[in-house]
Amino acid sequence: MTNDIVARLRQTHPVHCKCFGCEAAEEIALLRSQRDEARREICHTKKRGLTTHLDYARKRGWDCFKEENHNA
Repeated sequence: MTNDIVARLRQTHPVHCKCFGCEAAEEIALLRSQRDEARREICHTKKRGLTTHLDYARKRGWDCFKEENHNA
């Protein structure tokens, strides 16, 4: 079983289900996407002497570049 609440909610319901749980899963996924985009913007502008924006994200414990770099 995965610890990701969005994946768990989606596994138990048919596609395009309009129940409360599926709506919550969609909202969580959207908020995560927006959070990661904001974090990427910060990383690109605030490297603070680190070599790359990926290093800045790693230092903060963020996984916001997981779609771009699966080795991050």
